[in-house]
Order: sequence, then structure tokens, then C-alpha cells
Amino acid sequence: MQLPDSAFDHASLVAPTDKTAPSFGQISLRDYVALTKPTIISLLLAVTLVPMFLAGNMPPSPMLIFWTMLGGFLAAGGANTINQFMDRDIDHVMLRTAKRPLPSGRMTPGHVLAFGVLLSVASFVLLWSQVNLLTALLALSGILLYLFLYTGLLKR
Repeated sequence: MQLPDSAFDHASLVAPTDKTAPSFGQISLRDYVALTKPTIISLLLAVTLVPMFLAGNMPPSPMLIFWTMLGGFLAAGGANTINQFMDRDIDHVMLRTAKRPLPSGRMTPGHVLAFGVLLSVASFVLLWSQVNLLTALLALSGILLYLFLYTGLLKR
């Protein structure tokens, strides 16, 4: 796998290329939500919910559905966020992606990466503790495959 030279450039974690790096308190909740791509996640969660009802003899409990959906949202949101960190070198040149929080300069690469890792770790811990280890491992493998196969290899 070949990541772009700048994918994990430590200097670029500190601030965007302009000198007006936002502080943590200046970043809006809307920008954090935008990083997760909730519209895409809603489709993923719909595809998750149906097999839960088809897999067993009994419908899943409401709490199992809740924890699975929340863990799935966190996993997909973490992967989407880290994807935007990894794609920061190309997102600013495309009209469709130039207004996202990172290429627009509303967030720093360090904030984006930290948020993505936080969501990913939270999803693993939540799914392991509230659903089961297999579900947590499947979510983690989905995150890693998305980041390293799709983002790292197929898009480059």
C-alpha cells in the first residue's frame, strides 16, 4: 500500500497551510458532524438493521439495536473522518470536497485525526462491551479496510 507522502506528515498535524488555525473552541459542532458524513452512515445503518431481524428466531432487543446502531455510527463516522484526514492533499482541489471542514481551514489536520481516532476507538469499546467482541472486531476490520484498501490504494 502506498499512502501519499503527506498522509502522515507530522508538521501538517499542527495547523492548516494558512496562519489562521482555529482553536478547539472555535470549531463548530456542525463541522464535527460533517466529518462523519451522516447521510452515508444512515444507509449503512439501514443495511445493518435488517439482518439483525433476519438472523435469529427472536427479534433483537431494543437495547441491542440501540448499541449496535450507535457503535456502527461511531465506526463509520471514525472511518469517514480519518478518510478526510488522509485525503486532505486532494480534497482542497475538488469543488465537491473543497468546502469540507479540513480543506476549507475550519479545522486543523490534528483535530480531524484525533476526532476520527476517538470515534473509532469509542466504537470498538462500545461494541465490545455492549454487543459482543465479534461485532467489535468486524467494525474495526471495516474501518481498517476502508482506510487502507479504499483510501490508501484504490483512490490513489
